[in-house]
Amino acid sequence: MKVWISLGLLIAFVLLVGLLLGSRQQPVAIVSQESLPIVAASVSSEPVKAPVIQAPQPLPAAMQQAMTQVAAAYQISSQYPSYSMPLGSQQTELLQPNAGAHSVRDLNTVGLPGQLSIQLSAYRYRQEEPIEADITLSGDDALFSQLSGLSLSVRDNNNAVLLMPQTDVQNSQAQNTQAGNNSSEQRLQTRFSSSDNWPTELNLVAELQLSDGSTLRQSAPFQVFTAVAEITGTGTPYVDDNELVIPVEIDKAAAGYYKLAASLHYADKKPLAYLQGKGRIGSSGTLELRVHGSLLYNLDGIQNLWIGNLQLRKMPEKPGPEVQWGFSRDDFYAVKNVDPSRFSPIPFQDEQTLSRLQFLQSLGSPQ
Repeated sequence: MKVWISLGLLIAFVLLVGLLLGSRQQPVAIVSQESLPIVAASVSSEPVKAPVIQAPQPLPAAMQQAMTQVAAAYQISSQYPSYSMPLGSQQTELLQPNAGAHSVRDLNTVGLPGQLSIQLSAYRYRQEEPIEADITLSGDDALFSQLSGLSLSVRDNNNAVLLMPQTDVQNSQAQNTQAGNNSSEQRLQTRFSSSDNWPTELNLVAELQLSDGSTLRQSAPFQVFTAVAEITGTGTPYVDDNELVIPVEIDKAAAGYYKLAASLHYADKKPLAYLQGKGRIGSSGTLELRVHGSLLYNLDGIQNLWIGNLQLRKMPEKPGPEVQWGFSRDDFYAVKNVDPSRFSPIPFQDEQTLSRLQFLQSLGSPQ
């Protein structure tokens, strides 16, 4: 059964969901009749007729059902503040925010039976921090019989070569009984450091030289940066209402406005929550990470937790892309003696969020 929806209604629905769910921190702008431009009308002797106001039509059934599902999802997420959200092991983009690129090329598309892959140890590297990568070329005899060389280079975005890093080469071979041929693998491992004069945006390029004189390239992007602040540890946690406050200590900072993100883990390092904080820092200071009590009240007794995967950014003073990065001295810091009895399961409550939830629910179940 098809449901026909007017274009205006569809656009309004898309805008509504985007406004309501795109950011729980931003108010929803509602355009009223008073805010619309006034159009001057010519003077007429005819009596002015009162405008005919039509009652709003209910949403089609299919859209009501969609709004009911949106409201249910929003109700779940709105139980927690945006700066303290549950975190699961499958949310790798939050657990590994600086994961290195894994670039794979299928060589069969160019008539070579095999594949070439590049795996970088990270995406963003501090100046002079070791950059590590694994490059793997795998295929059968038909591939390696056409191979005359495999080399690595670091290049800028203009394809200029900045470094030819040294590599450790490992070769292996296995018999593929089903295909009746040999499966071979050539693996290159490299470790190098950046130079002060390198640009921020870079690529690690693996180049295949073939016996007919042609070449094939595969690249993986990475960045280098000069640190503008250093996370040195954590202060003593304390309880504020139904939240655990974790002060994160920062030193050697360029003065400015910073944003901090981190993951909170159980004692066994299993993920528990994703945390965010922000504030201004001088040459040193602290940023607070807050954990909502509904994430802590059911811990199994008093225990130590951990925060890790810290990402510290200095935001530009004016709108623009020039974000600068800090770094953490250690990968994890202990949050000691967290007592679940000091917290309650009461969900996060916010008047703005509640109003939006009620509005979504009313769209899904009109009176």
